Amino acid sequence: MSFRLKEAVFKVRCREPGCPFDPEIVVKENLMGATEADIDSEALKIARNMGFIKHDALYGRKHALENPEVAKVTGSYVQLGTGPAAPVAAFAAAPSVPTRAYRPGEVILHKGESAVTVCEVVRGSAHNEKLPEMVYRAGSTFGAAAIFRQKNRLADIVAGAEGATIAFYNLRELSKTNPSKARELYDEAMEDIFHVVQHLEEHTDALEKQVKRLQAAQAAKKKPAPKPKAKPKAKPRAKAKAKPKKKAAAKKR
Repeated sequence: MSFRLKEAVFKVRCREPGCPFDPEIVVKENLMGATEADIDSEALKIARNMGFIKHDALYGRKHALENPEVAKVTGSYVQLGTGPAAPVAAFAAAPSVPTRAYRPGEVILHKGESAVTVCEVVRGSAHNEKLPEMVYRAGSTFGAAAIFRQKNRLADIVAGAEGATIAFYNLRELSKTNPSKARELYDEAMEDIFHVVQHLEEHTDALEKQVKRLQAAQAAKKKPAPKPKAKPKAKPRAKAKAKPKKKAAAKKR
């Protein structure tokens, strides 16, 4: 059984003493997962990032939003299948779409190859080899480079631990026979691009902070030690004036 997020609401609270920031963030991203908990995990990250943006707009000049408290308020989901290995509903309507089964760890898309098709996970899971935390589960779409003309794949995508069955769609051809499905895949591919960019921004911010820390540490090492203060030179003692010699007592006449 797999699920798709319909809507989730999270409260994002700033921990800064006295800060009133405590809004409800609504997430309506097209997230899918094997369980509702899988979806909540991804939705929480999106809510947190939206909280950062909203907080910076309101209170960014006063203080940064650091380690906010994020709590789920409500969530609604759509069930997509009747079992863990069931194909997604959208795929059932298009049995003629080319599919292929992959063994765990097998490469599905190769970096640098021509991007012709958009991929949809029918069973199992897949992930970006260099970003294993970005997991595509049943119903998820990847291979967004194919929505642009004459583009190449930007990363290797490999099958997950349980293997994967992947459907390959040529959007230009699909738009002629099933425009609604083509539009759905296009929207999901664009969302995947957004998630990748968002992840890279977070990674870049973390690297920038690390670089600043390293630069500060190196600057502290290169900073010369303060020179000891020189002791003030002792003033030379003034020479005592010679006492005038007393005139010899006059000789007695």
